[in-house]
Amino acid sequence: MTPTDIKRIVARQLFPGHPSETTLLETHISWIILTDVFAFKIKKPVQFHFLDFKTPAARQHFCEEELRLNQRLVPDIYLGVLPVGSAGIGDPHLPRLDSALWMRRMDNSREMDKLLRDHLVTPADMERLAALLAPFHRRNRLYPTAAAYDVENDIALFADLFTLQPDWEKYTGDTDSPRRWEKQLRPFLQQLAPHLSDRAQRGFRVEGHGDLHSRNIILPQNQTPIVFDCLEFNPDYRRMDVLSELAFLCMDLEFYGQNDLSAAFLAAYQRHWAVLENAADHLCFTFYKAYRANIRLKVTLLELGQHPTEALADTARSYGHLLKIYTSECLGADTDHPTGTRKSS
Repeated sequence: MTPTDIKRIVARQLFPGHPSETTLLETHISWIILTDVFAFKIKKPVQFHFLDFKTPAARQHFCEEELRLNQRLVPDIYLGVLPVGSAGIGDPHLPRLDSALWMRRMDNSREMDKLLRDHLVTPADMERLAALLAPFHRRNRLYPTAAAYDVENDIALFADLFTLQPDWEKYTGDTDSPRRWEKQLRPFLQQLAPHLSDRAQRGFRVEGHGDLHSRNIILPQNQTPIVFDCLEFNPDYRRMDVLSELAFLCMDLEFYGQNDLSAAFLAAYQRHWAVLENAADHLCFTFYKAYRANIRLKVTLLELGQHPTEALADTARSYGHLLKIYTSECLGADTDHPTGTRKSS
């Protein structure tokens, strides 16, 4: 599909249902058509270091994976994978040119990131979220294996950001940190490797959500949260120590200046499943927060490459700032900043 094809589908409403209103959204990897009842996600024919959607067959496969993974948490929302052809979305009698993930429309007004900006998220919300996620993670623990913790894999995942160093320097003004972190990362992870291998053997490695941040969470009032948009395109990004999954959400809460909610969520989760047991676990957790800030910075830089705006540039600087704080705490780099965050507005 091309942008022209997508706009034609939207303009002519060539998809299931008879919407009174249609909105087209775009990310760096997808087009999303929203109606008053349904949502249709079509993957862009793009290729990055971390995903490959170049062929229709690949896009169909990853639509099916996204359906499978998300039905673990929200089966009533993820409905199926539909063919996309010259006549639009959902006609099985015409040649399939592409694929669309078919979802029930959710209440976007209750998206957690929006509520965080307005200071409307409460510790009770964190209790409900922990009560949902801890059993989910325990159900999806990976069976222990004899394989040791893969230091090189985590180094490669963290260092993927360095491929965007010119953009990093342009938007954050930081020319020194990546070089320093490259030197520090290997000995740090080699020191932690026996501990992380032991955690995997004891059942702390899970096939989780993979992209657990506030834009992928809806908080209905006084009800169970809705956690959607599991990461489908690379299993390495969702098969991890559970601390890495939790670190993503806690990092995001701290990005919005909600350190108290981060602490409340972690304490509530610990009551359901004690995954932080000692000082080494806490050190791992801080590293994973750094890694997750790294990911959000990378995604923001990619979005800036497609649609540069000052708002995105500000977001990149904020993630860069958080990344420096966390790496200071776990790798020992110097910083003049206490553990602090972007203030929500």
